[in-house]
Amino acid sequence: MIHFQIRHIPEVSSTNTAVLEEAKQGAKEGLVVHADFQTGGRGKPGNVWVSPRGKNLLCSILLRPPLRPDQAPFLTQIACRAVAKVLKEKYDIDSVFKRPNDIMVGSKKICGTLVESLSSQNKLEAVVIGIGLNVNAVASELPKEAVSMTMITGKTYSREAILDDILGELLDKVEELYATGTVKS
Repeated sequence: MIHFQIRHIPEVSSTNTAVLEEAKQGAKEGLVVHADFQTGGRGKPGNVWVSPRGKNLLCSILLRPPLRPDQAPFLTQIACRAVAKVLKEKYDIDSVFKRPNDIMVGSKKICGTLVESLSSQNKLEAVVIGIGLNVNAVASELPKEAVSMTMITGKTYSREAILDDILGELLDKVEELYATGTVKS
């Protein structure tokens, strides 16, 4: 059973970078770092993730899965589907997983994920799942192709409560993957 240890950092270059460094130092599975602001947030190779200070969920989760390196992409699917399920079931926001690593509401991006791993030979040492979810940002703070939960509903949300919801859903799916080695739709 994974036990999450949540650490808040007001400002960091990138939550993924911070957690990857912790992983190299032997941090245990379940470390979660969330930040109010990233000075160097990343997306897919070559892309940056920009977010206004204190408005959105910016977090990274350390896993040490008993998987082969070629199975690491399953974790991107799991993370995206977990976020989409939480948005629908907890916040009544319809979204879809758009491969390879985005969650969309209509034609607008509400969330991006970045999964990075450390491996040696045929062993997956660590996987970091980065999640950038637009929560309380307004239109003027986001690119025109993005949307936030607040923009959709007009409500303000607790980023910590959303993180707890996502971690709960992620836990169920990750433990299923660990047990079976496969991902169910």
